Amino acid sequence: MLSTIGRAAVRRVVAPGPQSTNSAFRSIWHLQNVGAFHNQKISSTLRKTSFSPGRTYATATKVAPKSKTTTKTAKLKKKPVAKKAVKKAVKKVAKKKKVVKKLKPKLKARPPKKKILTEEEAKKAVVKDLKAKALILPKRLPRTAWTVLATEFSKANPTNPRVASAMVEASAKYKSLSPAELEHYNHTANQNKAANETMYKQWVESHTPEQIRVANLARTQLRTKDPLHKWRAIHDDRIPKRPSSPMFFFCKERYASGDLKGIALVDNARLLAREWAALSPSDKKTYENQATTDKQRYAQEYKTVFHRDPNFVVKEKAT
Repeated sequence: MLSTIGRAAVRRVVAPGPQSTNSAFRSIWHLQNVGAFHNQKISSTLRKTSFSPGRTYATATKVAPKSKTTTKTAKLKKKPVAKKAVKKAVKKVAKKKKVVKKLKPKLKARPPKKKILTEEEAKKAVVKDLKAKALILPKRLPRTAWTVLATEFSKANPTNPRVASAMVEASAKYKSLSPAELEHYNHTANQNKAANETMYKQWVESHTPEQIRVANLARTQLRTKDPLHKWRAIHDDRIPKRPSSPMFFFCKERYASGDLKGIALVDNARLLAREWAALSPSDKKTYENQATTDKQRYAQEYKTVFHRDPNFVVKEKAT
Protein backbone atom coordinates (compact mmCIF):
# COMPACT_ATOMS: atom_id res chain seq x y z
CA MET A 1 0.00 0.00 0.00
CA LEU A 2 1.15 3.46 -0.84
CA SER A 3 1.65 6.09 1.73
CA THR A 4 0.09 9.51 1.55
CA ILE A 5 3.28 10.92 0.00
CA GLY A 6 3.25 8.27 -2.73
CA ARG A 7 -0.36 8.87 -3.59
CA ALA A 8 0.29 12.58 -4.01
CA ALA A 9 3.22 11.90 -6.38
CA VAL A 10 1.07 9.60 -8.54
CA ARG A 11 -1.57 12.31 -8.90
CA ARG A 12 1.03 14.80 -10.09
CA VAL A 13 2.20 12.41 -12.80
CA VAL A 14 -1.24 11.24 -13.97
CA ALA A 15 -3.03 14.57 -14.07
CA PRO A 16 -0.86 17.42 -15.21
CA GLY A 17 -2.23 20.57 -13.63
CA PRO A 18 -2.87 22.00 -10.26
CA GLN A 19 -4.27 19.43 -7.88
CA SER A 20 -5.22 21.94 -5.29
CA THR A 21 -8.32 21.29 -3.43
CA ASN A 22 -9.31 24.86 -4.02
CA SER A 23 -12.07 24.85 -6.73
CA ALA A 24 -11.36 28.44 -7.74
CA PHE A 25 -7.82 27.63 -8.81
CA ARG A 26 -8.95 24.54 -10.73
CA SER A 27 -11.52 26.47 -12.76
CA ILE A 28 -9.01 29.14 -13.73
CA TRP A 29 -6.46 26.53 -14.80
CA HIS A 30 -9.10 24.72 -16.90
CA LEU A 31 -9.97 27.91 -18.75
CA GLN A 32 -6.32 28.57 -19.55
CA ASN A 33 -5.82 25.11 -21.11
CA VAL A 34 -9.09 25.08 -23.10
CA GLY A 35 -8.39 28.48 -24.73
CA ALA A 36 -4.91 27.39 -25.80
CA PHE A 37 -6.25 24.88 -28.29
CA HIS A 38 -8.30 27.44 -30.16
CA ASN A 39 -5.83 30.39 -30.22
CA GLN A 40 -2.17 29.78 -29.82
CA LYS A 41 -1.38 33.51 -29.44
CA ILE A 42 -3.83 33.93 -26.64
CA SER A 43 -2.56 30.72 -25.06
CA SER A 44 0.98 31.96 -25.12
CA THR A 45 0.01 35.18 -23.43
CA LEU A 46 -2.18 33.40 -20.90
CA ARG A 47 0.66 31.09 -20.02
CA LYS A 48 2.82 34.02 -19.24
CA THR A 49 0.11 35.52 -17.03
CA SER A 50 -1.18 32.23 -15.69
CA PHE A 51 -1.67 31.73 -12.01
CA SER A 52 0.89 29.72 -10.25
CA PRO A 53 -0.71 28.47 -7.14
CA GLY A 54 1.60 28.13 -4.27
CA ARG A 55 0.24 24.78 -3.20
CA THR A 56 -0.12 21.99 -5.83
CA TYR A 57 -0.67 19.21 -3.37
CA ALA A 58 -3.76 18.24 -1.49
CA THR A 59 -3.88 19.20 2.14
CA ALA A 60 -6.52 18.58 4.66
CA THR A 61 -8.05 21.91 5.66
CA LYS A 62 -9.45 22.13 9.11
CA VAL A 63 -12.86 23.68 9.44
CA ALA A 64 -13.57 25.58 12.66
CA PRO A 65 -16.42 23.93 14.50
CA LYS A 66 -19.48 26.03 14.78
CA SER A 67 -20.37 27.12 18.26
CA LYS A 68 -23.46 25.55 19.72
CA THR A 69 -24.70 28.91 20.98
CA THR A 70 -24.89 30.35 17.43
CA THR A 71 -26.81 27.37 16.11
CA LYS A 72 -29.26 27.47 18.95
CA THR A 73 -29.84 31.20 18.57
CA ALA A 74 -30.28 30.78 14.79
CA LYS A 75 -32.90 28.10 15.27
CA LEU A 76 -34.80 30.16 17.77
CA LYS A 77 -36.98 32.64 16.04
CA LYS A 78 -36.88 36.06 17.45
CA LYS A 79 -40.21 36.95 18.90
CA PRO A 80 -41.49 40.26 17.65
CA VAL A 81 -41.29 42.83 20.39
CA ALA A 82 -44.43 44.88 20.66
CA LYS A 83 -43.48 48.46 20.31
CA LYS A 84 -44.90 50.65 22.98
CA ALA A 85 -47.02 53.44 21.68
CA VAL A 86 -45.10 56.59 22.20
CA LYS A 87 -47.31 59.44 23.19
CA LYS A 88 -46.65 62.46 21.16
CA ALA A 89 -45.75 65.35 23.30
CA VAL A 90 -48.43 67.97 22.98
CA LYS A 91 -47.02 71.39 23.20
CA LYS A 92 -48.99 73.44 25.66
CA VAL A 93 -49.65 76.85 24.35
CA ALA A 94 -48.78 79.26 27.09
CA LYS A 95 -51.49 81.78 27.73
CA LYS A 96 -50.40 85.26 27.07
CA LYS A 97 -50.34 87.25 30.21
CA LYS A 98 -52.24 90.45 30.06
CA VAL A 99 -49.83 93.28 30.34
CA VAL A 100 -51.19 95.69 32.89
CA LYS A 101 -50.03 99.15 32.24
CA LYS A 102 -48.77 100.76 35.35
CA LEU A 103 -50.46 104.05 35.87
CA LYS A 104 -48.18 106.85 36.64
CA PRO A 105 -48.81 108.27 40.10
CA LYS A 106 -50.68 111.49 39.92
CA LEU A 107 -48.80 114.42 41.17
CA LYS A 108 -50.29 115.78 44.33
CA ALA A 109 -51.64 119.24 43.92
CA ARG A 110 -49.80 121.75 45.94
CA PRO A 111 -51.89 123.16 48.75
CA PRO A 112 -52.88 126.73 48.06
CA LYS A 113 -51.05 129.34 49.96
CA LYS A 114 -52.94 130.58 52.94
CA LYS A 115 -54.13 134.10 52.49
CA ILE A 116 -53.07 136.43 55.23
CA LEU A 117 -56.29 137.94 56.55
CA THR A 118 -56.65 141.38 58.01
CA GLU A 119 -58.11 141.86 61.48
CA GLU A 120 -61.60 142.62 60.14
CA GLU A 121 -61.52 139.65 57.72
CA ALA A 122 -60.45 137.35 60.56
CA LYS A 123 -63.39 138.52 62.69
CA LYS A 124 -65.81 137.94 59.82
CA ALA A 125 -64.41 134.44 59.32
CA VAL A 126 -64.93 133.64 63.01
CA VAL A 127 -68.52 134.95 62.91
CA LYS A 128 -69.23 132.92 59.77
CA ASP A 129 -67.95 129.73 61.42
CA LEU A 130 -70.01 130.39 64.55
CA LYS A 131 -73.17 131.01 62.51
CA ALA A 132 -72.71 127.63 60.80
CA LYS A 133 -72.57 125.94 64.21
CA ALA A 134 -75.43 127.99 65.71
CA LEU A 135 -78.10 126.30 63.54
CA ILE A 136 -80.96 128.24 61.91
CA LEU A 137 -84.25 128.06 63.78
CA PRO A 138 -87.41 127.20 61.83
CA LYS A 139 -89.66 130.07 60.81
CA ARG A 140 -92.57 130.60 63.18
CA LEU A 141 -96.15 131.46 62.37
CA PRO A 142 -97.51 134.82 63.63
CA ARG A 143 -98.32 134.52 67.34
CA THR A 144 -100.42 137.67 68.00
CA ALA A 145 -103.58 139.15 66.52
CA TRP A 146 -101.64 142.10 65.16
CA THR A 147 -98.97 139.97 63.41
CA VAL A 148 -101.72 137.77 61.95
CA LEU A 149 -103.48 140.84 60.50
CA ALA A 150 -100.22 142.34 59.19
CA THR A 151 -99.28 139.05 57.49
CA GLU A 152 -102.66 138.84 55.80
CA PHE A 153 -102.42 142.47 54.66
CA SER A 154 -98.92 141.97 53.17
CA LYS A 155 -100.04 138.82 51.31
CA ALA A 156 -103.09 140.65 49.92
CA ASN A 157 -100.89 143.49 48.55
CA PRO A 158 -97.60 141.83 47.47
CA THR A 159 -96.87 144.46 44.77
CA ASN A 160 -97.01 147.43 47.13
CA PRO A 161 -93.50 148.95 47.04
CA ARG A 162 -94.08 151.18 50.07
CA VAL A 163 -93.86 148.92 53.12
CA ALA A 164 -94.19 151.78 55.60
CA SER A 165 -97.40 153.06 54.05
CA ALA A 166 -98.78 149.48 53.92
CA MET A 167 -98.11 149.04 57.64
CA VAL A 168 -99.85 152.34 58.36
CA GLU A 169 -102.94 151.09 56.53
CA ALA A 170 -102.77 147.73 58.42
CA SER A 171 -102.52 149.59 61.76
CA ALA A 172 -105.58 151.69 60.92
CA LYS A 173 -107.53 148.56 60.01
CA TYR A 174 -106.48 146.79 63.24
CA LYS A 175 -107.76 149.71 65.33
CA SER A 176 -111.11 149.63 63.56
CA LEU A 177 -111.66 145.88 64.10
CA SER A 178 -114.90 144.80 65.72
CA PRO A 179 -114.87 142.52 68.80
CA ALA A 180 -115.87 139.53 66.65
CA GLU A 181 -113.08 140.20 64.17
CA LEU A 182 -110.56 140.67 66.98
CA GLU A 183 -111.66 137.38 68.54
CA HIS A 184 -111.06 135.67 65.19
CA TYR A 185 -107.50 136.97 64.96
CA ASN A 186 -106.79 136.03 68.59
CA HIS A 187 -108.04 132.51 67.96
CA THR A 188 -105.82 132.21 64.87
CA ALA A 189 -102.83 133.45 66.89
CA ASN A 190 -103.40 130.84 69.63
CA GLN A 191 -103.57 128.07 67.03
CA ASN A 192 -100.29 129.32 65.55
CA LYS A 193 -98.66 129.22 69.01
CA ALA A 194 -99.57 125.56 69.45
CA ALA A 195 -98.34 124.76 65.94
CA ASN A 196 -95.06 126.60 66.62
CA GLU A 197 -94.40 124.62 69.79
CA THR A 198 -94.97 121.31 67.99
CA MET A 199 -92.83 122.37 65.04
CA TYR A 200 -90.04 123.66 67.32
CA LYS A 201 -89.97 120.44 69.34
CA GLN A 202 -89.76 118.32 66.19
CA TRP A 203 -86.93 120.49 64.85
CA VAL A 204 -84.97 120.21 68.11
CA GLU A 205 -85.36 116.44 68.24
CA SER A 206 -84.13 116.17 64.64
CA HIS A 207 -80.68 117.17 66.01
CA THR A 208 -78.56 115.33 68.53
CA PRO A 209 -78.07 116.75 72.06
CA GLU A 210 -74.42 117.30 71.18
CA GLN A 211 -75.35 119.46 68.18
CA ILE A 212 -77.72 121.54 70.33
CA ARG A 213 -75.02 121.96 73.00
CA VAL A 214 -72.46 123.16 70.41
CA ALA A 215 -75.08 125.48 68.87
CA ASN A 216 -75.82 127.09 72.23
CA LEU A 217 -72.10 127.66 72.85
CA ALA A 218 -71.82 129.34 69.43
CA ARG A 219 -74.91 131.48 70.12
CA THR A 220 -73.40 132.63 73.42
CA GLN A 221 -70.34 133.97 71.56
CA LEU A 222 -72.43 135.51 68.77
CA ARG A 223 -74.31 137.67 71.26
CA THR A 224 -71.14 139.72 71.65
CA LYS A 225 -69.60 139.28 68.19
CA ASP A 226 -72.84 139.89 66.24
CA PRO A 227 -75.08 142.06 68.46
CA LEU A 228 -77.32 143.18 65.56
CA HIS A 229 -79.12 139.81 65.64
CA LYS A 230 -80.82 138.05 68.54
CA TRP A 231 -79.08 134.78 69.28
CA ARG A 232 -81.36 133.14 71.81
CA ALA A 233 -80.42 129.82 73.36
CA ILE A 234 -82.08 126.73 71.93
CA HIS A 235 -84.21 125.04 74.55
CA ASP A 236 -83.87 121.26 74.63
CA ASP A 237 -85.51 119.17 77.35
CA ARG A 238 -83.03 116.36 76.72
CA ILE A 239 -80.06 118.42 77.93
CA PRO A 240 -79.66 118.14 81.72
CA LYS A 241 -80.11 121.26 83.80
CA ARG A 242 -76.84 122.69 85.07
CA PRO A 243 -76.09 122.30 88.80
CA SER A 244 -76.89 125.19 91.13
CA SER A 245 -74.58 126.87 93.64
CA PRO A 246 -75.08 126.94 97.46
CA MET A 247 -76.06 130.64 97.31
CA PHE A 248 -78.73 129.85 94.69
CA PHE A 249 -80.43 127.43 97.12
CA PHE A 250 -80.24 130.12 99.84
CA CYS A 251 -81.83 132.78 97.58
CA LYS A 252 -84.52 130.33 96.46
CA GLU A 253 -85.45 129.69 100.09
CA ARG A 254 -85.55 133.42 100.88
CA TYR A 255 -87.84 134.17 97.89
CA ALA A 256 -90.15 131.34 98.91
CA SER A 257 -90.51 132.87 102.42
CA GLY A 258 -92.26 135.96 100.97
CA ASP A 259 -90.10 138.45 102.92
CA LEU A 260 -88.85 140.08 99.70
CA LYS A 261 -92.21 140.95 98.12
CA GLY A 262 -92.51 144.47 96.72
CA ILE A 263 -88.73 145.08 96.76
CA ALA A 264 -86.94 145.92 93.54
CA LEU A 265 -84.80 143.23 91.99
CA VAL A 266 -81.58 145.22 92.41
CA ASP A 267 -82.31 145.83 96.09
CA ASN A 268 -83.18 142.19 96.58
CA ALA A 269 -79.81 141.15 95.19
CA ARG A 270 -77.96 143.49 97.61
CA LEU A 271 -79.90 142.28 100.66
CA LEU A 272 -79.41 138.61 99.83
CA ALA A 273 -75.66 139.08 99.26
CA ARG A 274 -75.31 140.67 102.74
CA GLU A 275 -77.32 137.92 104.42
CA TRP A 276 -75.27 135.19 102.71
CA ALA A 277 -72.02 136.74 103.82
CA ALA A 278 -73.30 136.97 107.41
CA LEU A 279 -74.13 133.27 107.62
CA SER A 280 -71.92 131.02 109.75
CA PRO A 281 -70.07 128.04 108.17
CA SER A 282 -72.45 125.61 109.88
CA ASP A 283 -75.48 127.39 108.36
CA LYS A 284 -73.85 127.41 104.92
CA LYS A 285 -73.15 123.69 105.20
CA THR A 286 -76.82 122.89 104.59
CA TYR A 287 -76.88 124.71 101.27
CA GLU A 288 -73.48 123.33 100.29
CA ASN A 289 -74.78 119.78 100.77
CA GLN A 290 -77.74 120.58 98.52
CA ALA A 291 -75.34 121.92 95.88
CA THR A 292 -73.20 118.75 96.09
CA THR A 293 -76.26 116.53 95.61
CA ASP A 294 -77.35 118.61 92.62
CA LYS A 295 -73.86 118.36 91.15
CA GLN A 296 -73.94 114.57 91.35
CA ARG A 297 -77.34 114.56 89.67
CA TYR A 298 -76.00 116.66 86.80
CA ALA A 299 -72.94 114.42 86.31
CA GLN A 300 -75.11 111.31 86.08
CA GLU A 301 -77.60 112.87 83.63
CA TYR A 302 -74.78 114.36 81.53
CA LYS A 303 -73.12 110.97 81.14
CA THR A 304 -76.43 109.36 80.18
CA VAL A 305 -77.13 111.94 77.45
CA PHE A 306 -73.63 112.65 76.07
CA HIS A 307 -71.98 109.29 76.93
CA ARG A 308 -69.06 110.95 78.69
CA ASP A 309 -68.27 112.68 81.97
CA PRO A 310 -68.58 116.46 82.28
CA ASN A 311 -65.41 118.54 82.40
CA PHE A 312 -65.38 119.07 86.19
CA VAL A 313 -65.54 115.29 86.78
CA VAL A 314 -62.63 114.74 84.34
CA LYS A 315 -60.55 117.33 86.18
CA GLU A 316 -61.35 115.78 89.57
CA LYS A 317 -60.29 112.35 88.31
CA ALA A 318 -57.06 113.77 86.86
CA THR A 319 -56.08 115.32 90.22
